[in-house]
Amino acid sequence: MGRGYIVEDAVEGYLSKLCEQQPGPVTGLLIGQSSTQRDFVIMATRTPQREESMAAAGSSVDKEWVTEHARQVSRMLPGGLSVLGVFIITDTDAKDTLTTLRQLVFAVENLISLEHLWVPADDDVTDCVTLHVNPKTRKTICRTFDVKDPKSMAKPADWKYQSGVCSSWSMMSCCLNVDMLVPLPTRAGPENMDTSLNEGLKVWAHHIQSGACLIDGKKLPEDTELTGGQKRNVRQTYTAQLLVTPVRHKHPHEQLHYVVQQCGGSVSVRGVIHSRAYIHSNKPKARLAEKLLKRDVVSTVATRVQMLLEELQVSEEESNGSRKHKQQTGTHTHTNTYTHSYIQACEWTSSALGQVGRLLLVLSS
Repeated sequence: MGRGYIVEDAVEGYLSKLCEQQPGPVTGLLIGQSSTQRDFVIMATRTPQREESMAAAGSSVDKEWVTEHARQVSRMLPGGLSVLGVFIITDTDAKDTLTTLRQLVFAVENLISLEHLWVPADDDVTDCVTLHVNPKTRKTICRTFDVKDPKSMAKPADWKYQSGVCSSWSMMSCCLNVDMLVPLPTRAGPENMDTSLNEGLKVWAHHIQSGACLIDGKKLPEDTELTGGQKRNVRQTYTAQLLVTPVRHKHPHEQLHYVVQQCGGSVSVRGVIHSRAYIHSNKPKARLAEKLLKRDVVSTVATRVQMLLEELQVSEEESNGSRKHKQQTGTHTHTNTYTHSYIQACEWTSSALGQVGRLLLVLSS
């Protein structure tokens, strides 16, 4: 038997509107949370129209644009939510679109995973979903692919609509100080800076992953059920603390060895981030909550650093022909995403950065 997907009924309404509005094929993303037993889809967002391809949209699917849209949406999502798969609305036979959907779901996962700085866990779900919707009959066909298996074949999956899917999800939040110094090689250009920062972020991410997580001031055993002893279907909120310590050695008496490294400059990333993670209500364990929160902390910092680097590159390119400095990150996609009243995604604008945290990037040479 295939995987089961519990889908927020508002997603059905969203897809129905797309069936009525657009005559040609429409692609988009399915967003939610996976678990070992079942997956939850709480929102969907269509792929925005690419300006330079509006005249030649036709019946083809722009795979590069779909994957880039997925990367930008993935950056916007809070902890616990991820891009679970893709959908397509077309009257073409489902068998004929299977190859396209397979290519899309693999390309989306490959691009998004490139920005992940954490090591995959053994209990991570590797199945991604594809949904074909016929705009005339409204018939839906749901299939999954194991994106970690290049030879994976399509498997049928159950797609079931339900109201209030995430209304009782728990939320865990934390505040973390960030103070990171990354050395840069001599004559560091944008490419070298990107590589050096990525290596520095990986080391920092390892510290976060190995740090202790206190939930409401307590270190809970991994298999502790968060909702144990509490009323079912009642939304719970938790406050977490991440205790990050320096790198530990295998031998307690082993001395630290400092390495002198010649560099042409440094990048300092410091500030405070406010992170949150949403956890499904199907008997969630402390291990899952800790994993989702730590990943959100890592992705929050990594995304902001990457955005600042992208803006620096844009500014450098523009400075060759103009003295004006572009302050806004105009390359990021903004979409009309269905957002639940409880779970909200953030927009990548300068003002929105202040809602979830502030980071300061200082370059010195």
